[in-house]
Amino acid sequence: MPVLGQQTTLEQEEEKQTNFSYYLQNPFDINLVSQDELGILGILNQTQINHFLVHRKAIGVFESMYELQVIDDWDLQILKKITPFLTCTPIKSRWYATEDAHTQILIRIERSIEQKKGFSPPDTRSKSRYVGGELNQLVRMRSTYNSNIRAGILVQKDPGEADWADFKSYFIEIKPNKIVDKIILGDFINQWGQGLIQAGGFSLGKSYESIKATQKFHLGGIPYSSSGESGFYRGVQALTHWKNVSWQGFYSRRELDATITFDSLANTNKIKSWVTDGLHRTSTEISHQNNVQENTWGTSLQWIILDHHASIQWNYVRTLWSIPKAMPTLDYKMADWNGQEIQNQSVSFHLPIRNIQFMGEIASHDANGLALIQGAAWAQSKKIDFSYLLRYYTPNYFSPMSQGISENTMNTNEMGLFLGNQYQFNKRARISSYVDLFRFPHTKYQVSQPNSWGWEILSRFQLERKNKWRFFSQFKWSSKQGDGPIKSNPLIRNHNAQISLDLHQYIHRKLNFHTRIMTCLTINPFEKNTGILIIEDVHWKIKNWSIQARMGFISTSSYDARLYAYEPGVPSSFLLPGYYDHGIRNCLVLDYKTRLKGIISLKVARTNYFDRQEIGSSLDLINQSHKTDVTIQYLILL
Repeated sequence: MPVLGQQTTLEQEEEKQTNFSYYLQNPFDINLVSQDELGILGILNQTQINHFLVHRKAIGVFESMYELQVIDDWDLQILKKITPFLTCTPIKSRWYATEDAHTQILIRIERSIEQKKGFSPPDTRSKSRYVGGELNQLVRMRSTYNSNIRAGILVQKDPGEADWADFKSYFIEIKPNKIVDKIILGDFINQWGQGLIQAGGFSLGKSYESIKATQKFHLGGIPYSSSGESGFYRGVQALTHWKNVSWQGFYSRRELDATITFDSLANTNKIKSWVTDGLHRTSTEISHQNNVQENTWGTSLQWIILDHHASIQWNYVRTLWSIPKAMPTLDYKMADWNGQEIQNQSVSFHLPIRNIQFMGEIASHDANGLALIQGAAWAQSKKIDFSYLLRYYTPNYFSPMSQGISENTMNTNEMGLFLGNQYQFNKRARISSYVDLFRFPHTKYQVSQPNSWGWEILSRFQLERKNKWRFFSQFKWSSKQGDGPIKSNPLIRNHNAQISLDLHQYIHRKLNFHTRIMTCLTINPFEKNTGILIIEDVHWKIKNWSIQARMGFISTSSYDARLYAYEPGVPSSFLLPGYYDHGIRNCLVLDYKTRLKGIISLKVARTNYFDRQEIGSSLDLINQSHKTDVTIQYLILL
């Protein structure tokens, strides 16, 4: 049975949070930061970025962060938001010169108090058990030698795994700023174009902030430091430039997890499916480990035009696996790509025309798959902005690292139009909305007929009083077609409507309360499900202590009416539980700042059900009505 408040293994979300923390700990130097790096923070609009670049070109070199105050359109509110991500370092003649070197070490241990079946002694009904202990362990170290040299290493083990270093990740990032701008050795991700062949972290997807949802930036390689065990490269990535042309190239070689099947006709093994959860707890899961070798290389050429305001990119990636991917056996997957080698290429661009930012990318691969994104963001004034994004992905399009905006989990089998708008009434109030229309030309999971279609509408009203309170109300309505109880029936329409009310009150600069009420209604001709989630958070800072507490109540009629809400955690962690069924979820997080520049953290979270005596299923089964999770962490700053 599913668990209320369980951690959803959304590696993309964890990666966003990790990259956000990375930029906070490794801020951009205002004398070196690029246009795309400023854009990825999602704080500045294109006009503000352009004013920064023009000002820097005029003065040559920044001597102090205080100089940012004189840039056009950089008001006090913008400065407060962006300065944590920026620093000003005098230009040194030697890129390897020592500056303020520092190191961060994080040690985290987690476990559930109640015993899961996988950790109990074997019985006569089932002898399958986890091979390792109950602890979830993570050790991560990041070091900054100066603004040009950084390094990191991560070692992690999931509960049930035997090897304390089941997953290892590492990187070294060097910025010589001479002939070569940047080199990354180890693990990295790429953000090229609009993400149709190479997409890294920090991708918002569809968001009430429509400008940010429809704009991606050509950043190149970014060091990978997440605990997610898939979705990254391992090898070398380099960036160089000459005048207004820049070149990026990379090579990666990795061992991947997959289920293997034997093709008797071809007399060879083939990949049946990829395994991306990184779990190696049982003999079956261990048999999937490192079954396939992946070799990838790619290159990107970027031409900067129009006085550094516009750019055009050509991107190419070739991926080769040690064994081919098998033909799918499910009807709705028959159009999927299969083979042993794939070559992806694309052309992308950013083009400003006055206060409108046009962007786009067209991508293809050698099996005639095609993907297209084209959109624009228009800041009509300081109060009003609009955006749109068109997308088209053929049913056979495939790129292993694509992550363009989409209704599907992958960029395939979809046509869509996203329209967004935001209106700023004043400094305190604004309303943000979008509508997304989509159609799926081919059949898909639980949709046995082609050309199904749907929509999603969202509107959020935000109101705040500085240092007093912040409030928003949000309505979201999505509608999709799908199979009914009997596939031969005509497709039915499934509606999902959610309403959220959120109030953040700052009682004192060291005390605040956060209240959220969420409701959900899912309905189709055959059933109706409802859900409600009520959450109250308290955050109190006293001397060296930070105390966060949550009390949550959930009642849903089924899993289909589940509701998601961010949960407080220890520093540098991310948790997005899926709340459903009937029960309560409480947690307490304690952080203590030591005199030795460290933070010791403890989190205790407990879920209690009202209507069940078992939690989870299979080897994760707990024969109790409650589940308690404990996390201990030590964050050291040297």
